[in-house]
Amino acid sequence: MSDKLDDFLNNNKIPAPSENARKIALNMASEEYKSHYTQKNQKKFQGFAILSRLMGSNNPNDRRKQMKNKKFIYGGMATAMVVVLAGSAALYQTRTHEFVTQETNSSNIMAYDDGIAAVPEEMAQIATMESKDNAGLYEREIQGERAENEHQNFVGNQHKADIAKRAAPTSPPTPSAISNNNIAAQNFAGTAMESDMAIAPYPPIPMPYPLPEPMPPENIDNDKFEDHKISAVKQVSAEPVSTFSVDVDTASYSFMRRQLNNGILPKADAVRIEELINYFPYNYKGPETKDTPFNANIAVVDSPWKDGNKLIHIGIKGYDIDKDVQPKSNLVFLLDVSGSMNQQDKLPLLKNSFKLLLNQLRPDDTVAIVVYAGSAGTVLEPTKVQDKDKILSALDGLNAGGSTAGAAGIEGAYALAEQNFDKDGVNRIILATDGDFNVGMSSNDDLKELIEKKRESGIFLSVLGFGQGNLNDHLMQTLAQNGNGIAAHIDSLSEAQKVLVDEATSSLFPIAKDVKIQVEFNPLIVSEYRLIGYETRALNREDFNNDKVDAGDIGAGHTVTAIYEITPTGSGNELYDESRYAEKEETKANTDFGNEYAFLKMRYKLPNEDKSTLITTPITTKDETNINGDTAFALAVAGFGQLLKDDKYIGSFSYNDALKLAQQGKGSDPYGYRAEFINLMRLADSMKK
Repeated sequence: MSDKLDDFLNNNKIPAPSENARKIALNMASEEYKSHYTQKNQKKFQGFAILSRLMGSNNPNDRRKQMKNKKFIYGGMATAMVVVLAGSAALYQTRTHEFVTQETNSSNIMAYDDGIAAVPEEMAQIATMESKDNAGLYEREIQGERAENEHQNFVGNQHKADIAKRAAPTSPPTPSAISNNNIAAQNFAGTAMESDMAIAPYPPIPMPYPLPEPMPPENIDNDKFEDHKISAVKQVSAEPVSTFSVDVDTASYSFMRRQLNNGILPKADAVRIEELINYFPYNYKGPETKDTPFNANIAVVDSPWKDGNKLIHIGIKGYDIDKDVQPKSNLVFLLDVSGSMNQQDKLPLLKNSFKLLLNQLRPDDTVAIVVYAGSAGTVLEPTKVQDKDKILSALDGLNAGGSTAGAAGIEGAYALAEQNFDKDGVNRIILATDGDFNVGMSSNDDLKELIEKKRESGIFLSVLGFGQGNLNDHLMQTLAQNGNGIAAHIDSLSEAQKVLVDEATSSLFPIAKDVKIQVEFNPLIVSEYRLIGYETRALNREDFNNDKVDAGDIGAGHTVTAIYEITPTGSGNELYDESRYAEKEETKANTDFGNEYAFLKMRYKLPNEDKSTLITTPITTKDETNINGDTAFALAVAGFGQLLKDDKYIGSFSYNDALKLAQQGKGSDPYGYRAEFINLMRLADSMKK
């Protein structure tokens, strides 16, 4: 066929079809295409209409038989071409046919600009590109139907115009033109009938384009967060002591960022202000030796959202270790490969994230891989990082499918970690999941009990969350907090770089565990206070001295920030009325502490110890300073978090006020985290208006 057609095209000047003939041909082609497309056996084919490929058979004869059965389609298409060519004799000007790519929100759809014949190279690409799964096929079917409907609407809207054109006077075609066109049409139609592979024109079809499966709208709000209320204002005379566990998790920040970038304001429960604040590195002064692993940096400043009140900014810096002397690592990657992980921002991102981590490990460190879905199993026994290709091969071979038997996977991971336990090194399980534990031990309490038992052996657990829609943030927090590890949400490869590369030492190598903070306020100077954030980390007063009570952990070089808002005595900003029967504070207070706002106490345990150590620091009027530097930026983040949560204590403080503070305290920003945050504030402000 190709030789005859080439000869015909090279030796004949083929006039373009008339507008009316073109419309008639399109209608006929559309009907033939639609008839074929809706046959009962369409699910047996993969691809598009006449270019579809028979599934389930590798026999060429089977495919050829299918193609022969479609001769009625090709005959109809050839007939359409006869009408096109025969009806175009009145026109002598050759027209160029081309495809125009129209971009839509979900895919690229090929549409005609002013022609009906496809470019051969374009059609060859369509014929060879196949979908990877049934979901992709279904998506293209829907798009194909949409394109067909759009074409039919177009034809209907042009009906009156066609009638008008036919009624308009035209010059009659010459006899020679009619003869030449009839001969050309007959030659082309006969050649088309001789070949099974004749390509007939048909309505616009969707171009196959592999995209991540879109998140169903009804699943966007299925993420689970712990319900918590904003910390209330406390009266010093009634409750002078505040106690909480430190928190260095950052999951809330990256989830908030993802929501804002998707055009969604995060729910209040998804915003944990302490995680927003602690997402950023701060240039706090650290301890001079590892014998005392922490140093507290104190600043007392005027409140930017309530005149007369003050803020106590506490910045704790952990001792950093030299990368050359970091302890040996025994790591087990516990990876969720259930069906819910089958999205581009889940399992594929997970694989690339762990590849980044491998580059930070030493050759004699060991890595094992355990997966869980419908069942759990070991993919890679403990392997030296020097055998990197073997580890990468195991990661690349992972595929998603099945339900989520998370508990069995955790038990298997602990078994491998214990098998390769290094008493002088870091033994850690890194769980990567979208948090959808729906098979087996799904109770938070049961999982918490399992993790608590295992951590006593010296094996810690960190949790990395991926994607959204199934994210069980509450469960992830429970596992990480009770496994002496961190919880982070990986929403991009950049975030994986931050958590697993830039902050690898603080994420993997703990310098202290069960770190608790307690602040006792002086009623002579402070009448009321509130802790900003840390609602899910609050402890009872008696828990501070109880070494059996678990608390947060701090990695090498990590910083922890806490902010208290205080109401000075006699400022007139008190929310509590003075008790009629309360003894006057002047008669109780020890005048030796007259310049102290509060007394800071910290308790911690070294990673391999069970007895805690106490560090104390007074907070005095000498710590008063102006808002600047890291303090200004931390206050900007705290204010922003309160705005997202609609905090009733924030007063008239606005996004613009937070923005000014952030710009004032931006300082050195080598990784661009602070610049990104400033843009997020602008985005949130625009969404609120």
